[in-house]
Amino acid sequence: MGVREAEEEAFREKLDLLERRGEIVRVRGEKYSAIEFSNLVAGRLTVRPEGFGFVLADEGEDLYVPRSGMHGALDGDTVLAREERSRAAASGRRRDAGRRSGVVVRVLERVRERVIGRFETQEGRKVVLPYDPKIDAVVRIADGKAGGAREGEIVQVRLTAFPDARRVAYGEVEEQLGFLGQPGVDIEIVLRSHNLPPRFPQPVVEESERYPEEVRPEDLRGRRDFRDRRIVTIDGETAKDFDDAIEAERTPTGYRIGVHIADVSHYVAEGSVLDDEARSRGTSVYFPGRVLPMLPERLSNGLCSLNPRVDRLVLSAILDLDSKGRVTGSDFVKGVIRSGHRMTYTEVARILEAAPTGATPSDKDDERRYGPYLGDFGLMGEVAALLRERREARGSIDFDLPDADVVLDDEGLIVGIVPEARNVAHRLIEEFMLAANEAVAKKLLFAKQPGIYRVHDRPDPDRLVDLKEVLEGFGYELKGDLAEVPPSAFQRLLKQIEGKPEERLLHDLLLRAQRKALYAEECRGHYALAAPYYCHFTSPIRRYPDLIVHRQLSRLLEAGRPVAAKDFDAVNDRIREIAAFSSERERRAEQAERESLLWKKIVFMKDKLEREFDAYVTGVASFGLFVTLQEFFVEGLVPVSSLGNDFFVYEEKQHRLRGRSSGATFRLGDSIRVKLVEIDEVRRRLNFRLAGQIAKPQRAATPASAREFGRRPRTRRSR
Repeated sequence: MGVREAEEEAFREKLDLLERRGEIVRVRGEKYSAIEFSNLVAGRLTVRPEGFGFVLADEGEDLYVPRSGMHGALDGDTVLAREERSRAAASGRRRDAGRRSGVVVRVLERVRERVIGRFETQEGRKVVLPYDPKIDAVVRIADGKAGGAREGEIVQVRLTAFPDARRVAYGEVEEQLGFLGQPGVDIEIVLRSHNLPPRFPQPVVEESERYPEEVRPEDLRGRRDFRDRRIVTIDGETAKDFDDAIEAERTPTGYRIGVHIADVSHYVAEGSVLDDEARSRGTSVYFPGRVLPMLPERLSNGLCSLNPRVDRLVLSAILDLDSKGRVTGSDFVKGVIRSGHRMTYTEVARILEAAPTGATPSDKDDERRYGPYLGDFGLMGEVAALLRERREARGSIDFDLPDADVVLDDEGLIVGIVPEARNVAHRLIEEFMLAANEAVAKKLLFAKQPGIYRVHDRPDPDRLVDLKEVLEGFGYELKGDLAEVPPSAFQRLLKQIEGKPEERLLHDLLLRAQRKALYAEECRGHYALAAPYYCHFTSPIRRYPDLIVHRQLSRLLEAGRPVAAKDFDAVNDRIREIAAFSSERERRAEQAERESLLWKKIVFMKDKLEREFDAYVTGVASFGLFVTLQEFFVEGLVPVSSLGNDFFVYEEKQHRLRGRSSGATFRLGDSIRVKLVEIDEVRRRLNFRLAGQIAKPQRAATPASAREFGRRPRTRRSR
């Protein structure tokens, strides 16, 4: 190949890359145009379960795409779409009026080649019904390509042709996963659906196994020795990776607390295969009965885990507090600890609840077991209470209702759904971690050292309009300019609804009104915590951004000065990319965790068809009522067709359905009796109908068993 030919090929490759990115578009023959000078929009397509979707534009308003305008594109694909009606949505719904809409004209880049679904025979054809509700298609399997799959079995399919205008795709069965309800099948569905790697590549495992099982003497050089301090870990009963340990002591002016975090950065070197894999995963993922760790077990449960009575390397935040819990000084050092006890939340809560805050419990068995540590727990509780009071005083919001937890038997089958245990010990650890996170963020910012911050922006005022109307319907008020609502306003509302019949419902609505917290290279503060400085520092074993914070803090401590001004922008640009990618990985993990819980609940309800349950209404739509069972934290739908022989009108502003003839109304918070009539495994949906005679629903108190459930993450995924 000559020089000219090579240059032409490189040029064409560059054009192809720009076209795939949606930055240019071919208009005629060999002519190209910048995308902004055309009537086309390029971006990632996100599809809703209802069938419509949006092309997410980098700038300007997203483009609405009706179900009929997908033209074979799937959720997550990068597409080129043409705007067809500039100010009206094709859906015909009033709420979509005025929205830009269009159709997909080309798929620039596919993100999926495989689909998970249920193998069935329909009208003599072998098909797979995708489990992902965002895939609006049926996959036909050619003769001889079923791979021995059995009727109703869960399979993985490789697509050989993408959906056509009839929403029919074609593929071949690659793997049989088993039948829903068999142990582990639901988790396998989730892993494959979200492209989560179940195992570590061999080079990653080999690199982790090169490290010794214990800390070496040479690793201690230059570190502060905390091994004679009374330091403990406090975690759940089943936890195996302990990345934080704490201590507390009283001083003449108040208190001194130590938050010691596993120094993962000492072992996971930047640019190593371990680092590349950790960055790719972004976070550990927690399923019922199973963890998908960010780091191999040799590190996550071994050398980096702050196991009791062994030496472990740490990065420590030592905070001085006055008698009112105000941080008056901070010191950050590399150290070595030897945790004295591996405590559980249950143990510490029992100790603290047996004695007044700050007092030393007097149980003789505990005295023999814990010795001088026993008094430390009371002191820790005293400090945590002061820290919490200070957070509340500045307006910090605490969405502090526990989640539903599933109970599994020895084979991994779900046998119950119970309230997640959350006690004073959980809050103790949370306060210590929040204090350390704030102190580290402030240190990095004031030193002008690049870092990854955890940011939470104020709510979108447009989303607060509907919330305000719902609150007013229950007799509550969200005061002031919605664009400037302080977090203290939400805090006051949470206190007002505490213990009320509508607490569960309004708690969830207040939570949904908030923006998602994310990672960024700039410190914009954390709205919900009312904290001007905040980062994630305390979980480097399970979160990649924490590892980056450790590296940046360590470099600052070692060099005694921040990154040089000439290098700042380059470092910051790299951190910006890591922050954006880590936020995406966190969203993937959260979606997978929610989906795994949903599968467990679907399996749990399979033997409860035709049973009746007390429920309360958590959502109202034109097509029916979303309900949550009071006995179990399980959601489902009551279709409007099952509400009786009446024509029900959806009154959107009042968030209710009203019968024209009977006058019966159903609205948010109503308590009703329902019967489970269908389990739709493909859509992962439970369908109910009203039980017995249709009567006016009651505005009754949500029973305590239901109020105990919430939407906090099951895992310790910090704010």
